[in-house]
Amino acid sequence: MKRAVVILALAGCNDLLDQRLAIVDEPRVLAVIAEPPEAVPGTSVDYAIVVAGPDGPIPAAPAWAYCAAPKAPTEDNVVSPACLGDELVVPLGDGPVVRGPIPMEACLNFGGDTKPGGFRPRDPDPTGGFYQPVRALLEDAVAFGLTRIQCKLPNVAPEISVSYDRTYSRNTNPTLEPLALATVPADSDVELRARWPVGTAESYVFYDRASQQLVVRRESLRLSWFATGGTLPVDATAVAESDPATEVRTTWRTPAAGPAWVYLVLRDSRGGIAVQTTAVTVQ
Repeated sequence: MKRAVVILALAGCNDLLDQRLAIVDEPRVLAVIAEPPEAVPGTSVDYAIVVAGPDGPIPAAPAWAYCAAPKAPTEDNVVSPACLGDELVVPLGDGPVVRGPIPMEACLNFGGDTKPGGFRPRDPDPTGGFYQPVRALLEDAVAFGLTRIQCKLPNVAPEISVSYDRTYSRNTNPTLEPLALATVPADSDVELRARWPVGTAESYVFYDRASQQLVVRRESLRLSWFATGGTLPVDATAVAESDPATEVRTTWRTPAAGPAWVYLVLRDSRGGIAVQTTAVTVQ
């Protein structure tokens, strides 16, 4: 069977995407979750995959591997195409959950460390982060997750580097409160309300290159909505860095009577992920 490629990138907070993506009418990878979502090279991370189907969550035991192929600056993709092959990967094992140490060369391959030969350092993402790709190979799909790696700040004054290392707090995964939804009427507008605890959007130290100073920023969040039937007006709702909201809402036009599922995926701007699945009876 030909493998479909599913790329799970860092979630940009965009709530203007095609709302048809919100309806799960076939198996779909919703997330590759790293615990912790940010780590120092050499420390271990646990990985799990979340696969949604029209009849509920689908158990999966992928073959896991770290990608060891840096992406060229000219490549407009999340990972290098070489990560699809078997030559430039580091196998981690098979199973619903695996554990593996972040490669020691991660900051050299994917971070701001400069390789020999006069190469310029890689640019961080808008939050100042660098990411080690991890591949999850399924029977009919291949998915990639991105684990944030803590690397040295490139091209900064020594005192700023020391201060950054001393004050930076690594990211933790967000959490979602239970969705209060069990039985809903058919063919009706039902409010979906996703909630998370205060403090879920964490503050972190960021190096502002314009001012050449360390500043404190707050994570932005994005909540992706999924259902196995009916319609949703948007596929995601964004919460900006300056927004202290601890919940977002949307309206679900429910399907005809029968069983249904609602999936929520909360992502923070530093790569953390929380997933919640809820069985719903439509009557």
